[in-house]
Amino acid sequence: MEIGFRNLANMPSPNDDRSWRDYLAARGYSVNADTAIKVSAVFRCVDLISKTMASLPLHMLEDTPRGSEKARGHPLYDLVYVLPNERTTAYEFWQMFIVNLLLTRGGYAKIERDRRGYIRALWNIPTGAVAEDAINALNGERYIRVVTDDGQTETLRDGEFFHVPNFRFANARRSEDPMEIAADVLGITRDLTTYAQATFRQGVNPGGFIEVPAGMGEVSYNRLKEDFEKNYAGAQNNGKFLILEEGAKANLLTRDLEKTQALESRKFAVTEICRIFGVPPHLVMDMEHATFTNIEQQSREFVRDSINPLQVRIEQAMYRDFLTEAERKRYFFKFNTEGFLRGDTAARTAYYSAMRQNGIFSANQILALEDQPLLPPELGDTVYINGNMLPLENAKLNAPKSAQKGVNA
Repeated sequence: MEIGFRNLANMPSPNDDRSWRDYLAARGYSVNADTAIKVSAVFRCVDLISKTMASLPLHMLEDTPRGSEKARGHPLYDLVYVLPNERTTAYEFWQMFIVNLLLTRGGYAKIERDRRGYIRALWNIPTGAVAEDAINALNGERYIRVVTDDGQTETLRDGEFFHVPNFRFANARRSEDPMEIAADVLGITRDLTTYAQATFRQGVNPGGFIEVPAGMGEVSYNRLKEDFEKNYAGAQNNGKFLILEEGAKANLLTRDLEKTQALESRKFAVTEICRIFGVPPHLVMDMEHATFTNIEQQSREFVRDSINPLQVRIEQAMYRDFLTEAERKRYFFKFNTEGFLRGDTAARTAYYSAMRQNGIFSANQILALEDQPLLPPELGDTVYINGNMLPLENAKLNAPKSAQKGVNA
């Protein structure tokens, strides 16, 4: 059933004391990705998470004797990092993929291979277009059936599609739809919005009334009406005193707008939606309980508890679906979370300084991360450490540096 009020006559009046909460809670809801994304808090959470993930560099790395290095020579490197196909950038691809992952039972993409079996392109598949996701009973091979834009059905088998499932708990093979689980919260939120809209659009909300003790003739009524609309109606005439005749008396109506719009319940719904997606309320522009201290802490928790788990899920699924058995011994994928520091100059400077002074990064490694020209190898590749640091075994000697074991004068 569609979310929203179909029959406004059945709504509780916004001006009485009946419990509209009971009315809303008694309704059944059927929520899917299309209806959920129209809730502003859901849109903000999904947009925030997907943009954050899409903006992080995703590298294919290779294990070498020198450690992990970017596998720039592998055909997959540019596909996942820059251009998955000739029409889609990596940012666009990953944002759409993650939106589907957040709002549906999982994310899908088509793997396009050449005649030798190498991956040459990746194409997003909207989860709503996946008509079937099953296992062949005869050979145990997994396949999906996809409805294309022209209405045709295409079957993709293992190795021909990439899939990151949503969480599972009731069925080992079937992913849960998070929007079905959150249907009550999202359904009530959507109805509260529709309720407020309908009240202002179709409800009667006069500002007051004029009382005439002995009645008023038609001529006097028309004159008063014309004079009122000309001199007192509209924002430009706000606050003017009324001049009435024939003993008429002006009476103002006070309206409880908080009841009309169910503001408190709508605020609570925003908090509930933030819980569903693991997004701190201040990132959804709900600053009611925000302070400078807890905003900083919640932002770190957002990265740790929402973004990092998504990264791991996608990295491991890519390892499974993109690499051959032989390649898995050498290659893997990893999001570069240093991108979180891109907009914070102070934090980036402190990070690089610590890595440089502790002998972890060379000057050229830092320059490469900043997309700056490298220094000559004899200058830029040298790794330094803080001169005051000593080997632990020498600390107990309490001898001059020149006399310590393993330290040259």
